[in-house]
Amino acid sequence: MSMMEKRDSGLSIAVGFVMILLVIAMIIGMWAVVGVPEQIRDAEEYHAIKVTNAFLDYKIAVDSQRTPELTGSKVSMLIPAASAYADGALFMEEGVGTLRVDVDGTPYSTTEISRLYATFGTTNTRIGYEAGGVYRNDYGHAAWVTPPSLTIENSDPNVYVNMVVPKMQGSFAVGSSEGIPVDTGLISVITPVDISTNQMIVITYTADEQWDANLWNTFFSETELKYLNAGVDIVNDFDLSANTTWLEISPSAGGDIYLNVITPAYIVDVRGS
Repeated sequence: MSMMEKRDSGLSIAVGFVMILLVIAMIIGMWAVVGVPEQIRDAEEYHAIKVTNAFLDYKIAVDSQRTPELTGSKVSMLIPAASAYADGALFMEEGVGTLRVDVDGTPYSTTEISRLYATFGTTNTRIGYEAGGVYRNDYGHAAWVTPPSLTIENSDPNVYVNMVVPKMQGSFAVGSSEGIPVDTGLISVITPVDISTNQMIVITYTADEQWDANLWNTFFSETELKYLNAGVDIVNDFDLSANTTWLEISPSAGGDIYLNVITPAYIVDVRGS
């Protein structure tokens, strides 16, 4: 074999090796562009389910305190805010909205609503506890995982409206690369005096943010559909410009509405703060 042939053979081998390296680099690049983000999304979606379940457990634990005999008791829960790929944060905000109940056009009760919620990853997902319900908010579009407590019982011709409206006190913002422990103590339970009327009850929610108003409007709308044929006059309406939604409940002819609103008060804090 001549010197020229040997040189050409060596050059071909070198070019072939470089081409193999380029193909491998392209495969790795495609995996980095497509595979890694998808893997992260899958992991964060799994983590979102884990956080949602933690807030459902939190709701159950908090609800279990709701008797006067447990005043002064405290429950501790670990909220797994951080995911495998990013740190997380837990927030407690007061005054995110106002829930008002009017009876015959006269104010009966007004409650400032607070919100405990977690963010993680890109922070485009928020999962939290508000007014006794658990919600999930993705990119500004929220849905109830389990809604606040509002039931209507028809005992013809009378109607019984029962509500539980927790008052949560506390304000904090905590970031962590691990789970965040939260203590929630029951301060008091306001035992209501039953109110009866043969006219209208109006339950109104006004939110600071539009997504929250939409969330509550969905709750009121679903309540309307649930009890529409239950022997009670019920109407839901919404004022988008004012971030306000409301539910009107009237008894059938000759009947009365009996209203029962339970208001447990809690104090919420991060353990060790």
